[in-house]
Amino acid sequence: MANGSKSFKSRSIGTNLTAGVLNTVYTCPANHTAKVELIIVANTTNGNKTITIKWHNENTGTEYFIVGGYVIPSYSFLKLADGYLVLNAGDYIQVLPEAGSVTDCTVSVEEYYDPMSRQ
Repeated sequence: MANGSKSFKSRSIGTNLTAGVLNTVYTCPANHTAKVELIIVANTTNGNKTITIKWHNENTGTEYFIVGGYVIPSYSFLKLADGYLVLNAGDYIQVLPEAGSVTDCTVSVEEYYDPMSRQ
């Protein structure tokens, strides 16, 4: 896993979310382990909008709620940055914005080459 002795690549990924459907915003690549350090979901519409954020564990086929039914006020955002989530190859993060919303998501990660983490 991620530690000070391994080299890593930092990346940020931005996604214009499609309202009313689960959007995959980040997938950990094959042969890598990723440390998700930041998730921001921005509501760019007039009116409160609800979002859900999930983590899919590819190894077990299980989904876990990170945020379930959180209301983001008009022209505001949700920022998750007071910790981190470790993903293995094939694991992914999905965001479900409320139908009729206009939302964006930004995810920042550190990706570590890990030949033992395969998809």
